[in-house]
Amino acid sequence: MAISEFAGKWQVTKAALAPAKGYTITPRATQSQRREGASMQVAAAQAAPESVRAFIQEYFDAWKGTDEDKILAYYSDNVVIHLPTGTLEGKAAVRDSFVRPFIIAFPGNVHSIRNLAHAKNLVAVEWSFDAVHKGGFGKIEATGNKVQVPGCSFYEYDLGSRKIPAGRIYFDFATLLRQLGAGA
Repeated sequence: MAISEFAGKWQVTKAALAPAKGYTITPRATQSQRREGASMQVAAAQAAPESVRAFIQEYFDAWKGTDEDKILAYYSDNVVIHLPTGTLEGKAAVRDSFVRPFIIAFPGNVHSIRNLAHAKNLVAVEWSFDAVHKGGFGKIEATGNKVQVPGCSFYEYDLGSRKIPAGRIYFDFATLLRQLGAGA
């Protein structure tokens, strides 16, 4: 089912409530251990903030066009995306029920990063979605309305492969529908 078919239906899954993966708390070497020359690994390898931000910006920039393959290249084959409308598993489901409806309805949309924080393999992004409704979105024909919807996403990421294996994307679907003139 497409995201646009779920207006008003919210689903919370057990997986959506599971603790986020990737956070690591490790002890730091004490001052006495450093004096004694003790070697201690103090943290798991974590990507530099600018590398994570650049990766997420590249992913968001892919949405500006209508090339679904360019967008889908950022997802692993077995990606799992949790949306306000439900859970999508696998690239085909993400393509058919998320990517395609949004790039048809909102070609040239812009995702602007407002804030970003990350841990090893997990990034939290506060964003704004800005677009013009130029194509059909579910049963809503193009209105020409400008939309601006704030949201927040948590993406698991792998900078080595430049893939997103999972994401939890939060935004108020009713706000989007209201801005399209579809009530709610």
